[in-house]
Amino acid sequence: TLILKYSLLLPPSEAMMQSYGGGNFEMQVANQEVEAFYRFCADSPHGLTQESLQQAGWGDQAQVLRCANELLAQGRLTITQLGNNQIMYQAVDPGMAAKFRGLDRDHMLVFQTIDKAGDKGTWGRALRDATNLPQHALTKVLKELIRRNLVKEVKSVQARGRRVYMRADIEPDKSVSGGTWYQDGEFAVQWIESLRERCLEFLSRTQRPVPLQEIHFFIQQQPGPSIPTQEEVRHILRSLELEEEVVSKSTPQGQLVYALRKKGPSGVGFDIFAGRLPKIVTQSQEERPGLVVPCLMCPLQGECRIGGQVNPESCEYLTSWLEAPVPGAAAVPLENRAAAAKESNPLRGALSDW
Repeated sequence: TLILKYSLLLPPSEAMMQSYGGGNFEMQVANQEVEAFYRFCADSPHGLTQESLQQAGWGDQAQVLRCANELLAQGRLTITQLGNNQIMYQAVDPGMAAKFRGLDRDHMLVFQTIDKAGDKGTWGRALRDATNLPQHALTKVLKELIRRNLVKEVKSVQARGRRVYMRADIEPDKSVSGGTWYQDGEFAVQWIESLRERCLEFLSRTQRPVPLQEIHFFIQQQPGPSIPTQEEVRHILRSLELEEEVVSKSTPQGQLVYALRKKGPSGVGFDIFAGRLPKIVTQSQEERPGLVVPCLMCPLQGECRIGGQVNPESCEYLTSWLEAPVPGAAAVPLENRAAAAKESNPLRGALSDW
């Protein structure tokens, strides 16, 4: 079938060779063999082993090697070493092959080494050790491969300042790129904040509990550097839950839904820890000005002592604090304020006695 399809393995007649001019005819036949071998490999995108080639009629090993070497030089074929001393031949896409045109052996060696690294990539030093190329030669080869869009540089989140090289058409593994939350090796703070705002915006629009799928669908409609998965949107909503912006609950059918947390009259959300803390902690400083003892904030408190150059007897700040009106109390004559302060505020009374 192969001989009938390509009619290239039939030996040419003497008359045909004379009509084509001897050597030129042999060259044309050789080129046709190369093209036939390429087309046959292209018909099997997953690759062909030596055994499958022999079964298809390509039993001449010298012919196969001659065609393979020519296609390798043109960048139109890749060869992969398998186990049991088997070799796999794979045709390169014509569009990709055009990018390889004119590249020498060093370029192909570097590209194949990078290709083997897959989505994890390989960094400069490992690439230099694998190819045995001098640094200046390797740098020149990498620049040309990047210019032809065959290879790309990716910042690794595992090692600051280190760049790894991988094929341009491969998506980096999350261990290298960091996933959705990283851009160019840096934590995408602004991107995450914009996702949080979009979640709050959608929940504010709907004014009803909504499932994760609806929120994720809304996020997908918005432009951005990447599209987060449902699981990643769930993480965003969890962060909003911890900040008491969003509340989640399960429906009777067992579906988890999300809604905005209701605000109080003051516009402040419900504080789940408010009932567990003493009032003196939750009360704002403005509501308890009498407890702001000036001594506690005085930069000279370490030098303050009775009879010293800095002393409480002549301290104008302590005196004005002791003489200040007691919050919530009626007006008290100046001579009785110390007793009133002591009665309403034991801390102030103790300092007054001292």
